[in-house]
Amino acid sequence: MKIWGKKLKKEAESASVALAALGGATRGELLREALRVLTQRPHADRVGIWLEPDASAWRVNDFWGAFYGLVWDRGAKEESPPEWRILTLEPPLPEQILERGEPFEQDLEDSGRNAVIGQLVGLRRALWVPVADQNRVRGLILLGRISGPTASFLERAKSVAAELALALEAEERLRAVRIRKADLALVRRVVEAREDVSSLDRALTHLVADCVQHSTGVENLGAAFAGIGVLQSRNETSSDEASSSLPAADFRWHAGDEAWTRAITTGPLAKLWRRAIETRQVMGSEPPPTWPQSSVARIVALPLEAEGHLLGALVAGLPASAVSIATLDRLELRGRLAAWTLLRNKRKEDESRRASTVRSLLDLISEPLFLLDHSGRIAAGSRGARELFRHIGSTAVLSSGHLPDLFCGHERERVRKWLQQALDPSSSVQAKKEVPRAQLQNGVTVGLQLAPLSPGREAAVLLKPEEVIESHGHADQAEAELQNVIEWLEEGVLLFDAHENVRAVNTRFEQMAGLAPGESEKFKTLEDWITRLAEQAAEPAQFVERWRELARNIQGGVREPLQMGRPIPRILERAARPVIDSIGRQLGRVEIYRDLTAQRVFQSKLLQTEKLAALGQMVSGVAHELSSPLTSILGYAQRLLSGPDALGRTDEVRQICQEAERATGILRQLLLNARETIPERRLVSLNQIVMRATEFQRFSLAAEKIRLELDLDPALPLIHGDAGQLQQVLINLVSNARHALEEQNQGGVIRLRTRRPSERRVLLEVEDNGPGIPQAIQARIFDPFFTTKPAGVGTGLGLSIVLSVVREHGGSVRLQSPLQGGALFQVELPAATERQQEDARSPALRERQTSLVDELQFVEATKPREEQFAGAGHAPAPTFEPMKGARVLVVEDEPTVARLIADVLEDEGLRVDILLDGREALDRASRESYDLVICDMKMPGLDGQHFYRSLDHGNSLRERFLFVTGDVIGAQTREFLKRHRLPHVAKPFRVEELTEKVHAVLKTHAQEKSSAAEPARKNAARNG
Repeated sequence: MKIWGKKLKKEAESASVALAALGGATRGELLREALRVLTQRPHADRVGIWLEPDASAWRVNDFWGAFYGLVWDRGAKEESPPEWRILTLEPPLPEQILERGEPFEQDLEDSGRNAVIGQLVGLRRALWVPVADQNRVRGLILLGRISGPTASFLERAKSVAAELALALEAEERLRAVRIRKADLALVRRVVEAREDVSSLDRALTHLVADCVQHSTGVENLGAAFAGIGVLQSRNETSSDEASSSLPAADFRWHAGDEAWTRAITTGPLAKLWRRAIETRQVMGSEPPPTWPQSSVARIVALPLEAEGHLLGALVAGLPASAVSIATLDRLELRGRLAAWTLLRNKRKEDESRRASTVRSLLDLISEPLFLLDHSGRIAAGSRGARELFRHIGSTAVLSSGHLPDLFCGHERERVRKWLQQALDPSSSVQAKKEVPRAQLQNGVTVGLQLAPLSPGREAAVLLKPEEVIESHGHADQAEAELQNVIEWLEEGVLLFDAHENVRAVNTRFEQMAGLAPGESEKFKTLEDWITRLAEQAAEPAQFVERWRELARNIQGGVREPLQMGRPIPRILERAARPVIDSIGRQLGRVEIYRDLTAQRVFQSKLLQTEKLAALGQMVSGVAHELSSPLTSILGYAQRLLSGPDALGRTDEVRQICQEAERATGILRQLLLNARETIPERRLVSLNQIVMRATEFQRFSLAAEKIRLELDLDPALPLIHGDAGQLQQVLINLVSNARHALEEQNQGGVIRLRTRRPSERRVLLEVEDNGPGIPQAIQARIFDPFFTTKPAGVGTGLGLSIVLSVVREHGGSVRLQSPLQGGALFQVELPAATERQQEDARSPALRERQTSLVDELQFVEATKPREEQFAGAGHAPAPTFEPMKGARVLVVEDEPTVARLIADVLEDEGLRVDILLDGREALDRASRESYDLVICDMKMPGLDGQHFYRSLDHGNSLRERFLFVTGDVIGAQTREFLKRHRLPHVAKPFRVEELTEKVHAVLKTHAQEKSSAAEPARKNAARNG
């Protein structure tokens, strides 16, 4: 039992690094805690720990190709040399630990043949232990001896290294959450901007400022400069620019280094963004050789395109620290937001130009014509209207605002009722055909004829004096003049006469239909258009039938969606209304089309982002709920193993422990797969990626009666790529295969194979025996947003992402789907070259682009005073046995957890009282004396924080608190523990973790009492 107890104590001491990380320790605090664990007896003669620098370090200092840390030397009287804190990753540092990520022991006795770095001076043997995760080596631990072997320190060093690696991965996960929240906040700000020009201008100014804003956080891109330019029309350009075929842009919005922003429109930078506009693709290049290289390492130009309109370009200069695929993705998001904002701005400008054009057209109309809004207010009047009222001496009445105010008092109410009924979309057709006669203020009788335009726009009212009411010539002339307006509308317009002959088509409708300029002249009738456009519809038969039905029977306004499949998928909205003449005859029909594709896609992406944020919160909640039952299972299993009755059933109890650990591992793996990481190219094994990606697929596939078969080539060479991106490729392909097999409801088989088709290539095959992919859509399956799944099931981005990632890795994707069924996706990637392998063995030559942020900012004061480490070279404090017979109050709403704590402490000789309610515990604490309170943080009614605050400030029990919590990462919990300097233990915890914390709190209390009594004892000794 003593041996077993020593082993548990040793494991608990090592696990203090992980506990410090969970408690929110900073990078420096983690290093000091790890050094404290490694310098416990028995210890080496020299101990050093170095980690890769965090974001705040490498952005300020030059840490490329180096680790930063602490060194402790047993024989040093002073602190170790400052230069020992930086470990350069180059020879004579052993390449084995960086290449394979395994511990390595050096024999330094023969210093003549082995070069020795400063940290190894005076040592005979050095044991190097890497701090590594699945992707790379993130730090090193050194254990050196002047004499004797170092093998006895290996297990402790490996344990500390594993805990440090987990702490660094937690930093990355929290960084990804902050980036996602920052991008979502930016999207909301831009989307919620008002439609006025000044608000849109401020939104674009904020976008470029967000690209270059520098801070210690990670939510900004950190670009050296950024600029957004809007394309200029030919009449806006200078004579030199207009004479050339190069596109011109006005970079009105820019931020960052002024030397770069002034150069955007000239020289190499102008060539870059012009090439991006011409090709409609993202372009990148190195800075010009004549420019300084310190601030910008890569220049990126993105074309700004929305709803088929090429609007401008976004140009940004990125420093070396920000050049990554993740930064490019975030920059593309800002490009899409800028394009969407420019499109809104363009529409506002087009609307203003349209209004100006309408006024110009009205100046050409000799008939008295008024444009009205939906409420009947006069928006504009024609030249004939102004001349009429000037002729009769009543021009002042045009400024009255409403059309009925132009008429005599006894006619005004009748005109108002007619106008209200005519403008109402729900009114009958007969009411709109009525042509009333009314008397103006000067006594002239006129007829009123309403000509409604597209929904939401002005309606036109023609005043026909009595002497020309019967003349239809002028009405025809007014109608012809109004037709000129449709070319200026942003919507597509198609106008038919009473016999379904085409009378007018504007350019916007030709663009929506995918026609070349002037091609619409070939189509004279409705049937011609049906023949031309039917094949482009997603459902041709329904499309044809609905259009003919609309022509046969249109009573009032009709508004309906249209799903088009060619030339590109589009969602159109059609609004149709009949055209009525002055005596109520139907002259034809006007159809107005709006393109809603970009709006729907943007709304879908925004909804998906909200779902991902909610999913992250749900995963955190699941982890919190599982912490209490896992604590009870682990704790009681440990007690059974260490108890006197353990003989005869240790195997069963050990199995319980293993299964509980497995449940914990599954939860951690779920959180690991959900996190977002920075893409990083390195040597990876394709077989390992396959095994990792399919680990959590097996259960769901088995539940759907789908068998997963693996055929992996053991001699497969390594590839140079990003493991996270390649794993996403495999997950997307397996997901598509699973959906295909689900459609046939008969189970099936998914086969994953890896092989080597040639010397320099590797091949990954994903095959299923499902229904296959129809030949008609095989050419489009890699198009973004193309999907055959029902709405709400798929986004149409899976295979597009696969193709993009594979091409970025220099590979290709092929599909084989024969007519008899089944589908085979072949992903071919290049094997790692000798140069890439050489670079991987020399980390000093490799760019380290990982940006880490110490999200768990938790100051030293939040840790128990006995766990704080003053500095390198200090020996650990001696162990302390708890006060026998001390009284402990346990406040925990989970009965099983409360009973577990009581059983453990009673085994240690303490007296324990259990209360499940915080209010009852507060009353007990005020009446009775306790040496320690162990309290849960989250409880119904009176929780842990309010229980602590409710104690009187003079109550000494406030200094003897130990909190148990499963919410240590929560902001409120961290802030509370930090402010009051309170120790805690996080669920799920082991028995030894709890006892160690209890020992520490009781020991601190006893030391404080002893320190307070020491002066009295010294005075008594002097007087004696």
